[in-house]
Amino acid sequence: MDILYNYLFIDLPEAVIALMAGMAVFNLFVYRSNVKKYVWVSLLYSAATTLMTALDSPYQLKVLLLFFWMSLLIYFFFQFPLGITVSITTCSFIFLISSEFFIILLFQIININLETLLDTPILLFSAVWLYLLLLLTMIFVMRKFSFDIRRLIPKTNLSRILVLLLLVGCVEFLLILTLNTAFVIQKYNPTFLYNAVYTNLEFYHALSLALFILLVILFWKYLSLALNRVEVETEKPYLQNIQDLVTAIRSIKHDAVNHYTALDGFLKVGMHDMASDYIQHLLREATDLVQVVEGVKSPAISSLLHSKMAICVANHITFTIRIHTSKQFDQMKSKDLTALLGNMLDNSIRASLEEPDSNRYILLEWGETETEYYLLIENSGPTIPPDKLEQIFNLNYTTKSNGIGGVGLAVVKNVVNQYDGAITSYSENGITRFRVVLSK
Repeated sequence: MDILYNYLFIDLPEAVIALMAGMAVFNLFVYRSNVKKYVWVSLLYSAATTLMTALDSPYQLKVLLLFFWMSLLIYFFFQFPLGITVSITTCSFIFLISSEFFIILLFQIININLETLLDTPILLFSAVWLYLLLLLTMIFVMRKFSFDIRRLIPKTNLSRILVLLLLVGCVEFLLILTLNTAFVIQKYNPTFLYNAVYTNLEFYHALSLALFILLVILFWKYLSLALNRVEVETEKPYLQNIQDLVTAIRSIKHDAVNHYTALDGFLKVGMHDMASDYIQHLLREATDLVQVVEGVKSPAISSLLHSKMAICVANHITFTIRIHTSKQFDQMKSKDLTALLGNMLDNSIRASLEEPDSNRYILLEWGETETEYYLLIENSGPTIPPDKLEQIFNLNYTTKSNGIGGVGLAVVKNVVNQYDGAITSYSENGITRFRVVLSK
């Protein structure tokens, strides 16, 4: 009779609510389509709980077997991926054990120890339903706010490792705190906390050592990923510059064939003066390409401008650079300045290519006033409507007909905001201008 009573009024409700709590963490709730699955999992899980309680199984073995049993039932009936299945089971057990622990401590405060609680049916029934009501409250809150833990999972491996590192560190700290607290309070008032720790001391020592080893492994993994990320971020602008230069060289090589053909034609018909003028024109272009970035201080920015200049030459875009100050956004990190300038120039080059060869130009001007430093980039190209000028800085917004792009100017805006700067835009009569300002 007692077994049936425990099954119907303790183990079965506990199974239902524990399953609901674990599901709620992933924003999965009881619906008409899956209610039968909930019922079968709850019935079979609670039956196993009642059986193991009747057999007086050791607590650790009971928890371990029930964990695997619930995982198997969820995987079989709901057919979730294995990772989601184990995560739901883990959340269910965390909620159950935490709630039980909280209620037991609450009864300890009112001087009702664990033995009295287990031997008194009415107290046991009250304790069980008290922590089940606590779980129901948590489920209601998660349902109310449509909570889904998957939204909180970081997108990058580096961030995931950092979160795991913090979680394991917190668990290790709480475990050490629990061990120390149990031994301190036993001098004055032996409680369930001390008894639970003392009777499973080897287990907690092994768990503490395992968590420490896991912390070391996670820290090493995080450090490796962080160093790798730094290397990638450092190399990225230079690799992009090299790629741009290779593309430009291929284009210049193609143009060189045309130049040699023209010179050969001049010489064959005896037009030596025309050949000389043509050569002088080519020399001036080559000299401008070398001297154009003489006033730029940063080697990274100088390299970037050389690569963009080569692209402009290959695409017949007149690229003019005017440097009026030696303070070229010195407060910015090199990678941020490279991202800002690179994205702005890429945007200008793409816009200029929409124009005929004779009308393609880009102007870059770096200067300062009494109160601010400024960077101005102007280019020819399609006029941006006034109502679109503010939207072009939004992520994934693009003026291109094919819908590709929408990232570059959002990156520029983000970099400017990081340094408390401002960016303004102008576009009229086939001329578009961006002006970035930083305070002195």
